[in-house]
Amino acid sequence: MKRAILLTGFNNWGKTTHIYNIFGRSRFYMGCTYAIPGVNGAFTVESHSNDDFGEVNFVQAVKNRIAKAPSYEKDIFCAFCPTRENHNDSQRILEGKPFSSFDEIHILLLKYKWDFHAELRIQEIRSYLSSVANAQFFVIDADARQTSDTARCQARDQQIVSYLKRLYP
Repeated sequence: MKRAILLTGFNNWGKTTHIYNIFGRSRFYMGCTYAIPGVNGAFTVESHSNDDFGEVNFVQAVKNRIAKAPSYEKDIFCAFCPTRENHNDSQRILEGKPFSSFDEIHILLLKYKWDFHAELRIQEIRSYLSSVANAQFFVIDADARQTSDTARCQARDQQIVSYLKRLYP
């Protein structure tokens, strides 16, 4: 089973911060895989998203990471933005290579921006990405009742890891 785990939100929503936190590091080298404590899996990691690189460069970066990953490691974990622009279309990204070769695509939706100044329109994103046959959606919203930045970040990190523990028992 080959899985893509996509931590999803818009620019400056905390995607990269959460990736750094749950993997316990801030650098991810080509050809290496990384574990999350308590999760029975190893991942090729791309901490930049399509809102950082744009569609073409993001897809190429993911392809490059997959190509250099050890052959026995199949899963990728990356930041992802649910964009709809002609030059950066999230639906087209997920329906094309390399994502179309994954058995499952888990889209982890960060419901709230880290500072609560914005909220994802989750139903619209689900509807827009509904043509991606192997997509599964999970909403990250454990931070809704937290009052400090630290508590919100920790609640989201814990919810992400909890979801992954169920995927990788």
